[in-house]
Amino acid sequence: MFLEGQVKHYNAERGFGFIRVEGESKDIFFHIKDYPNKQIEPKLGERLKFMIVEDQGKLKAGHIVRLDLKSVDETNDFGVPCNTKVSEHEAAAYVTADKVTKPAVRSKVLPVIGVLIIAVMAVLVYGKYQAYREQKQARVKQLMQEQQNIVAEQRKALGDLPEQVLSESGKQNLKSASDTDAVPASLHRPAGSVQSIEQTASGFKCDGRTHCSQMRSYEEAVFFIRNCPNTQMDGNNDGEPCERQFGR
Repeated sequence: MFLEGQVKHYNAERGFGFIRVEGESKDIFFHIKDYPNKQIEPKLGERLKFMIVEDQGKLKAGHIVRLDLKSVDETNDFGVPCNTKVSEHEAAAYVTADKVTKPAVRSKVLPVIGVLIIAVMAVLVYGKYQAYREQKQARVKQLMQEQQNIVAEQRKALGDLPEQVLSESGKQNLKSASDTDAVPASLHRPAGSVQSIEQTASGFKCDGRTHCSQMRSYEEAVFFIRNCPNTQMDGNNDGEPCERQFGR
């Protein structure tokens, strides 16, 4: 692949110089032996067309064309002027030089693609996080509304009662629900005639089961020890049933 640049510096005594290429941070080295029309010395600012070739492990400008001395009308498949005779060896050199320059282009493009991918992923993750927060806040509001509905049902069934509050266990469960989006434990409420209300609200009912192995969830176990007789699920009498079974 041919590049275009201008002569930036030339040392006539030592026979070498450097070519400045627009958009490149490093100048390209060239030697006078690779320069066409050597009888006319290179001039500062002279426009050149060249390829980057390898010489003894170092890159330099080769196949130089002096654009200010001769216009180029057409080029062949290798980017060489049609009026220039190129041997098979030189043609192979053109292909090799083109392969050398392609990795440099890819090395610039790949980091840009990587940054774009990271930015897109960050936007997607942030969007999911925002949706999760909104869902959790809506769930907490729903739980609070359910609590108010239960209190209203108690008052309707028992008449005017003082404001009902959650037990310490209920408060802890409500806090856990706001953090983990779990269903809170049953509200602490009086026994007796209120038991039917709690059965309706929770979906559980006393059916003779008394052991942890018969429970399907921690909430069900809590309901049974609070509302059903002869349960054997709270050995240490701390109000927390089946702690080992449900990892409490």
